[in-house]
Amino acid sequence: MINLTFGEKLKKRREEKGLSQNDVADFFGENFSRQAVSKWERDDGYPEVEKLLILASRLDVSLDILFEEELDYLKKKTSNNIMKK
Repeated sequence: MINLTFGEKLKKRREEKGLSQNDVADFFGENFSRQAVSKWERDDGYPEVEKLLILASRLDVSLDILFEEELDYLKKKTSNNIMKK
């Protein structure tokens, strides 16, 4: 199974829903830019928690699914640090 990053999953889900980056930006109001959505899809940053909740709701996807690989990475990293102590 291919592991996808948050940004890759976001882009895939957006495209599955037939939405453009502008459509997703519109979820957050008129002063929100498509460039922010592009940034997330390039994994150059993450949305704020409030925006994550809106994304999950509007794209009908759970945060667990969007962040599965990132959570696994953090669990392994934390586990390795505990073992070193």
